[in-house]
Amino acid sequence: MKRVKFKFTYLLVAFVLSFSFSCNSEDGMDGIDGAQGPQGEQGLPGADGNANVLVKTVDNVVWTEGSYLGQEANFFEIDDMDLTQDVFSSSLILIYFQLFGDEIWYPMTYNFPFDNGNDEVITFTYELNKITIYALSSTGSLNADITKVRYFIIEGNPATSSREDLSKLSYEEAVKRFKIED
Repeated sequence: MKRVKFKFTYLLVAFVLSFSFSCNSEDGMDGIDGAQGPQGEQGLPGADGNANVLVKTVDNVVWTEGSYLGQEANFFEIDDMDLTQDVFSSSLILIYFQLFGDEIWYPMTYNFPFDNGNDEVITFTYELNKITIYALSSTGSLNADITKVRYFIIEGNPATSSREDLSKLSYEEAVKRFKIED
């Protein structure tokens, strides 16, 4: 019995001592930081952006009677404050349109000749803060059923200032060339 009492006392003292050390309110010094682990693999590069290209879409084409180069024509004006003098000095403007709600994009200037010698023309001019689209035929103004107009303002840079004639790009070629989300 003495032995049991001795073991019980010994365990009680050990318990009290371990409890008192673990409840000490003083905090010890922090250890040295460990070595940096291995770096993960580099991720895939992101897609190139199109910071030098503005793309705008207009879908409310309403014609007004007027003239183009002295010939009767319908016209539609797009007001755009991004068409500044700097844009005219150093940028390229490409304009495309859709007819009859179809998903086909036609480039401007568009000229459709008929077998009888007549033709239809959809073209544009631009000036400070404005693009004007004209629709005419050999027989007078044209009520073209344009459902959307999309235009690109492409800032001049080494990629766009080569001798290549970018004004002849199809819509699909322009979207691909300038990495535009369609």
